[in-house]
Amino acid sequence: MDLSPSNNNLESPLNPESEMDDNNVEEGFQDEIITNDHEEEDPTTTVHDQADATAASESWFNPQQMSAMLSNFSTSYNVVNISLVLPILQSLHSASQQAVASTGSSLLAGMMLGQIGGGMLGDTFLGALGALRLVMVLQIVASIGSACTNVQDAGFYVHLATWRFILGIGAGGVYPLAAVLSAEQGKDQQQQDSHHHHHHDSDAEQLGKQIHRVVLTFSTQGLGFVTVPILAVILFEVTDDLNFIWRFLLGFGCIPGLVLMLLQCKMYRQEHHNHDPVPLSEEHDEGEIANHNDDEEHDVTTGVQEDATLEEPEEDGTQEAHGLSALFHEPGLGKKIIGTAGTWFLFDIVFYGNTIFQPIVMEAAFGSDSNGKSEVEELSSTARKSLMLTSIALPGYFFAAMVMGKKTLCVTQTPRYVMMQGFAAMAILYTTIGMNWSYLRHYPAVLISLYGMTFFFANYGPNTTTFILPSLLYAPEHRSTWNGISAACGKLGALAGASLFAPAAAELGDNVVMLLCAGLSVFALLLTSCFVPKV
Repeated sequence: MDLSPSNNNLESPLNPESEMDDNNVEEGFQDEIITNDHEEEDPTTTVHDQADATAASESWFNPQQMSAMLSNFSTSYNVVNISLVLPILQSLHSASQQAVASTGSSLLAGMMLGQIGGGMLGDTFLGALGALRLVMVLQIVASIGSACTNVQDAGFYVHLATWRFILGIGAGGVYPLAAVLSAEQGKDQQQQDSHHHHHHDSDAEQLGKQIHRVVLTFSTQGLGFVTVPILAVILFEVTDDLNFIWRFLLGFGCIPGLVLMLLQCKMYRQEHHNHDPVPLSEEHDEGEIANHNDDEEHDVTTGVQEDATLEEPEEDGTQEAHGLSALFHEPGLGKKIIGTAGTWFLFDIVFYGNTIFQPIVMEAAFGSDSNGKSEVEELSSTARKSLMLTSIALPGYFFAAMVMGKKTLCVTQTPRYVMMQGFAAMAILYTTIGMNWSYLRHYPAVLISLYGMTFFFANYGPNTTTFILPSLLYAPEHRSTWNGISAACGKLGALAGASLFAPAAAELGDNVVMLLCAGLSVFALLLTSCFVPKV
């Protein structure tokens, strides 16, 4: 349209044709203004969408974080529920001590395999989340299979041990995958934000968020541990049917996995909805066409960044092609593996050994449960005592979550420093108990308090930090694999502790076992000081 003023219009301002032309000009300008305003809303909408996505990724309870927490809760529950189930089964179905011990330790053997295998799967195309879904399916199936085992079958304990071994593979796989998923979730969104020049946190702040996410995930282990005796106490109050109680305790282990799968389905639907292509309008007015050139110029700039981003997976694929050679090229690998796997091995000897040792301490403090009590009352009493000890130890998880990464008493509570505090406190407590064993037996409240505090500082210190450190120390390309290997070394120590503590107590005495725990804690403290890098 020619917008230059004509002489006729100037000479005849009241000319109807002139008024129509002026109106058309004004309407044209209004259309262009409306079109431009409409087009300027798109970048704003995009910025808001990115801000919402960033907020979601940084939320402590986003779907990925919830998946890691649920899986860790499921694992801890399924690991410890057998401690209350085995006494019930022994009262219903007699078996040799070897069969009972094999049933109890079969899960630990499966966990070692699952930790290594799950860690390696997390570094493949599946990623941590895809591999986590796979191992959780194993937990669901094995939990149901364990609960449905026929107690009248001659090979009952063999069948149950087989299901527990499969359950251990699924439970072990969660260890490296949940830690890595918590540490790395939101990473892609942060990288995207940096490309769009949004504000992003410093490296120290990002590390602090990583630590808190992993600690939050690990704290659900304590909830899983305490859920077992809580359910047992409730069930013993409701029914005397021991067959129902042990099946319920084992079968409940599938519930967290089923909830996780529902959460994953919800995540899939949301992602599918967010990535649906937006249909373009078939009608383009002149204003949209005029502004299209500006969009193309912007795409030229962003296209270079997108192409560079697309090349990154090709580099990762090249690294994966190196296989084991790339795995062992981790900088400072020897020092790191001693710091993570060595300390985890020593800690689990003490931690799981004392889990087996609990009945001995309880009997020393309160006497035998078999004095004048029925079978159900005796089992119920065992569940109550287990709940008491677990309740003393539980705050250690949450205390670690509160102080980890923060400055208290002029000292920053790094994972390494918290681990050293835990081992030092454990050494002092075990020494105190061991040197005063015969005296403390006459003061049950003091003995149980001191013994419960060993679990408190274990959960506050090395139990939490051995889970955290591998997800922070190793390179992202093989982080999941080395995390799994470190965890497997821990379970090797758990097998050693569970197998050796009872014979050592019978041969050397209960007080000597406590002093051995103190010595192992001191050795682990030295390893931490010398080989765990400062994070």
